Amino acid sequence: MHYFNMKKIIIVILVFLATVPLSVNKIAHAHEDELHDNNKAISNPSVLDEFEVLKETQFLFDIHTRVSNNSKYNSILKIYGKVMPATNGSAKIISPQNGTVVSLNVNIGQRVAQGQILAILEQNLNTFEIVQLSTEKNNANAEYESSKKEYERLKSIQDIVAKKDFQLCEIRYKTAETNKKIFDNLTSSSSKLYSIKSPISGVVDNFNLSIGQQLEQGNSMFNIYETKKVKLEAQVFDKDLKIITKDVNFLVECVQGNHKTETAKLLAVSNVVNPLNQSSEIILEIDNEEGDFKPGQFVNVAVLAKTEKKYLVIPTSAISEINGKPVVFIHHEPEVFKIKFVQVGEGNIENTIILNGLDENERIVTNGTYQVKSIYLNH
Repeated sequence: MHYFNMKKIIIVILVFLATVPLSVNKIAHAHEDELHDNNKAISNPSVLDEFEVLKETQFLFDIHTRVSNNSKYNSILKIYGKVMPATNGSAKIISPQNGTVVSLNVNIGQRVAQGQILAILEQNLNTFEIVQLSTEKNNANAEYESSKKEYERLKSIQDIVAKKDFQLCEIRYKTAETNKKIFDNLTSSSSKLYSIKSPISGVVDNFNLSIGQQLEQGNSMFNIYETKKVKLEAQVFDKDLKIITKDVNFLVECVQGNHKTETAKLLAVSNVVNPLNQSSEIILEIDNEEGDFKPGQFVNVAVLAKTEKKYLVIPTSAISEINGKPVVFIHHEPEVFKIKFVQVGEGNIENTIILNGLDENERIVTNGTYQVKSIYLNH
């Protein structure tokens, strides 16, 4: 009996030694590979392609996911620009001759209409200027009479005269008529007073004039800006010019402010290259009824070019790199994540096309990617 019990004990011990130590050694070896040979494990995704992230950790790191799908790709180009007055949207008004300010009819920041009187000046003419003005008036009157006679003659035979000749004659007559009125106003019996009118509709910028102030010919008086439409000048490098067409959309956002607009329209692309940075200038026009964009402001411009073909497109934030290779992380099960090495195509700061390595309808990590990557590397 004693011999039988001893034999039984020996068998149990041998079974224990044959199983437990081997299991322990195997776990220790895997743990050692994971800690001290990470690069080897990463280079072979099948070794550690799945790893665990607890629900509490997912909540703590604010990990978000979304399902990958095929969609149209919006190629986005980020450029920088500067707001400028629109074409014919600014006017600098100077004193046409020496004079004294006798009336100011506008305030700083006031909106004015085209032709509205801004100020009234009283002429200060010396003898030479009076003679010169009289001579120029006589010349203007003579040109007016001559052009009027020719215009009336051609108008009477308009059916047989060349259309181009009649149009040129009409322009000459209208110009002479305008010039005559100017000189008539300057030398009228109501005298040396003449008005300064706004040539455009817009807003009066800051000015420094006062009643009684003496002005010399050429002195600056007013600057008028039309702010309902503004122009945007931006620089685009040659490699990106191919996507700048009439079909793309432009999103303009002020650098300092929180206002933006999608009403920008492409006016022109310059054919001249800037020799300093090898870029070309594009001109956009912006509807600016609220006056949010002001001349001189710097803005960010996103160029949105849509394509009809569908691609597997994912947020760029979902893509990480391991050993220089792009990867995405898949939320495989509630607490199980999986790494996938992918081949990326065209991309921007918003979205990237995936050419290979990812299938449609896979739940990918889009936020907290860095944290998931850190958990993977330390798994």
